[in-house]
Amino acid sequence: MVDKLSEFAAGPDVDQTGWIFGLGYDDALLGRHPDRDDLDRVSTELPVIAVHISGHFSAMNSVGLAKVGYTAATPDPEGGVIRRREDGEPNGTLEELASIPHMLAAINPTTPEGQLYFMQRGLAMAKSYGYTTAHEGRAFGFNHDAMASLAEEGVYDIDVLSYIDYTSKDILDGPWHSRDYRNRYRVAGLKITLDGSPQGRTAWRTVPYLLPPDGQEPGYAGYPAIPDTSDVAALFDEAYAKGWQVLCHTNGDAAADQMFAAMRPAHETSPEQDRRHVLVHGQLIRIEQLDTCAEFGVIPSLFPMHTFYWGDWYDQIIGPEAAQKISPTRSALNRMPVITSHTDAPVALPNLMQILWSTVNRLSRSGKVMGPDERLTPLEALKCITIWGAYQHFEEDRKGSLKEGKLADLVILSDNPLTVDTMDLNTITVLETIKEGSTVWRREG
Repeated sequence: MVDKLSEFAAGPDVDQTGWIFGLGYDDALLGRHPDRDDLDRVSTELPVIAVHISGHFSAMNSVGLAKVGYTAATPDPEGGVIRRREDGEPNGTLEELASIPHMLAAINPTTPEGQLYFMQRGLAMAKSYGYTTAHEGRAFGFNHDAMASLAEEGVYDIDVLSYIDYTSKDILDGPWHSRDYRNRYRVAGLKITLDGSPQGRTAWRTVPYLLPPDGQEPGYAGYPAIPDTSDVAALFDEAYAKGWQVLCHTNGDAAADQMFAAMRPAHETSPEQDRRHVLVHGQLIRIEQLDTCAEFGVIPSLFPMHTFYWGDWYDQIIGPEAAQKISPTRSALNRMPVITSHTDAPVALPNLMQILWSTVNRLSRSGKVMGPDERLTPLEALKCITIWGAYQHFEEDRKGSLKEGKLADLVILSDNPLTVDTMDLNTITVLETIKEGSTVWRREG
């Protein structure tokens, strides 16, 4: 990890943000989180940040900690933890809201030239995996401002929609919030994040983790991002009153309980309205909570790629029996007509064929089947990322299937996902991505 960051430090991209940064370290594989001493080996002159694969943690070097103002006297923010040495000084590892605001500032370019450069690279990656509509799942105000500015310049050749973090919700009262795209960009709704990551053990559960993270005592069950449920209820009240669609990040079952408790009063006053609210991730959701999703018309957008990346890790931190029910796609589909799946990039590369493979096979890194009864068929898994994804975004009338009258958004694949051996689904590659009849990306050769 130190070598990779040092390699990045020698390249041109550091000038875009002023930070040496890298995304994707995994303490489940490294054995621990990196600390300031590790990152001081990268630089003692420039700030360095390494972002956890979940996006919910980061680690900074000494210069980075000084830049954001973290000292022994800095209290933990609500919804976050500054991990510390015995003397109280930050050890460099930051959790949740102690990390996220500073992490976002460190990895996002501030100049128009830098924003264009990063966006062009992101669009190229998305198109290489076959995306004709890209979903920004948590945009803060400065993210939206940059995306809207790039839209005005005509940068996008695929559709981009964003969900605005509740801390920047005034944007939803503005002109970009619409069901229609302007220059291929629109604001689609509100994002509320209620807890953290299960693999990082900050997801909020009703039962303790079997293996608490460093610095936590037995009985630790994660924690909420917004402790006061009345604050969450106020957001849902406003969303219902103004007709906003809500995406709610809930990994742990306690967070899902909070979501349902917060939305129930508003929902009961207008139960027939077509909101299509979304429960995002649902890694540790209880099966009976899927019945509540069906009751409220909430779409579960699950994350079955976790079965591969962290299935073996879940065996250790929540136990083998509970680990079999992470991202319970079959249980969800048995209860409602539409579910979706995602990669949560950059948590995992936005590889749609890897989603198919994981949803159908549910194999861990070691080859263990994680919940055989929760597997979907290839056709069902394909619908999760095409027609049902379009439905989630109120776009099923023009996207998601090949049909007369719809947009010619399609991809050409190297093989047929409905006929290949299911173990070969993740070997299929995108050969060409076509947006409204025009090729926007073609694989070389």
